[in-house]
Amino acid sequence: MTIFVFNNEIIKKHNLFYLTIKKILRLSIVINFINKSEENPMKKKHILYIILIIATSFLTNCDLKEEAPTSGSGDSTAAHNITLQGSVIDAVTGDGIADATVKIMDGSVVRGAVTDNSGKYSYTFATNADKDILIIAIKDGYRPDTLSVFAIKDKITNVSVIQLRANKNGTGGGTGVSLSAASINLHSQSAQSLGVKESGALESLDIIFEVRDSAGVTISEDNAVDLSFSFGATPGGGEYLFPASVRTNALGKATVTLNTGRIAGVVQVIAQTEVNGKTIKSKPILVSIHGGFPVEDVFYVAAEKLNYPYYGIIGKSIKFTAYAGDKYNNPVRPGTSIYFTTSSGIIGGSAPTNEAGAATVELLTEPHPEDVIYGKGFFRVTAKTADENKNTISTETIRLLSGKALLNVSPSSFTLANGGSQTFTYTLMDVNGNPLSEGQTVKVSIESKNVVLSGDIDIEMPDTQSKTWTRFSFTAYDALPDSIAVENVKIKVATTGKNSDKKVMIFGSAE
Repeated sequence: MTIFVFNNEIIKKHNLFYLTIKKILRLSIVINFINKSEENPMKKKHILYIILIIATSFLTNCDLKEEAPTSGSGDSTAAHNITLQGSVIDAVTGDGIADATVKIMDGSVVRGAVTDNSGKYSYTFATNADKDILIIAIKDGYRPDTLSVFAIKDKITNVSVIQLRANKNGTGGGTGVSLSAASINLHSQSAQSLGVKESGALESLDIIFEVRDSAGVTISEDNAVDLSFSFGATPGGGEYLFPASVRTNALGKATVTLNTGRIAGVVQVIAQTEVNGKTIKSKPILVSIHGGFPVEDVFYVAAEKLNYPYYGIIGKSIKFTAYAGDKYNNPVRPGTSIYFTTSSGIIGGSAPTNEAGAATVELLTEPHPEDVIYGKGFFRVTAKTADENKNTISTETIRLLSGKALLNVSPSSFTLANGGSQTFTYTLMDVNGNPLSEGQTVKVSIESKNVVLSGDIDIEMPDTQSKTWTRFSFTAYDALPDSIAVENVKIKVATTGKNSDKKVMIFGSAE
């Protein structure tokens, strides 16, 4: 039997190498016994089992530097963090496995976490560099499983789902003999939604498909099939699936990773395969891709109208909505907080955005607003939020409260010569000289056999704040110049609408 001798100081400088040599020494002793046991196959089989136990202990025993489970730790001098999160499930039932130990190995250091009641875990530790990490999931009654991930500092790394299979005497489920594939079903997905690239949200998720036979039994490895993955619908922002195809494992499952793009929307992921010349497809799996952080260039606030007939009235309700988009012109992620202020009245302080990037609050009017620039009747509403750098961005809008109608016509009387005409001007405004609200009408009518009218004789106000909609004119002219009869003429100018009703009468004669 060979004996290895090493300098302790050199070995301690390379701790992982030191541990490896210790394991080799243990294994060399067992191998020596195996060589002496060739004549006894049963004895040899038992010794091989011992080797397996020792090899497992290489990864899990306490010779490594181990930190207590569930407590984030690491280099106390590090300025960055790595966060790992994932889940451990029963490979057959798909149920989360509670209280499973998750060992997180970074070189010679073992950190640990314990899954919650739904089989999920999360662990954060300090570091100054990106890491290649080995993860081992362990639970009594199940076979341990491992996977490797590359974790980037200051980002959340979503670890693929770890599926544990029960030991023969364990508590997990098992599989029976299966027939050929007949259906493809969703087994699980690591998240329900994603964010667009550079949004600060998840940018990828895993979808696990499960293939079953006609009896509903998960197919075995003997009936494994190649699943190919495609999009049914996509926003067209550069989303992609990886890999394009994969063969089902011994549990009849196959995993594909959906990677987000730059446009928000809904993605449909479909898995399919060919069995005996027949195409089998899954139902489309829907995944929402949300937008990123707000940017000032795509941030607005508005109300339904520019002009409301509420001047002088307390407590009238006006809804204001802020619309927030990200740098790719997507709606921001749902739940983004928008804050509101006003120069007049009472307004809801904040609201979260919905799927369309909109957040709505209610304003209750006060009777006599006055803006420092636009004057009486006008007021401002401002919306604010934070961008990806936590800087405040804002936008504002101006709205008008118009009052009761004031109607004036000039001249107030007239005499129309034979074949002649007379032009009238009239103003329609509120007490502050502002235009009236949308839908307010003006109609000019005349009682005469010889005189007709033209011009602004039938007006309906648009939704406006412009004072050009306060001055109007019309002309009365003799339509029968050959007639020398003199008649009395009466002209009525009347306005009706939400601001108020008003009319003016003009009396004259025509020769």
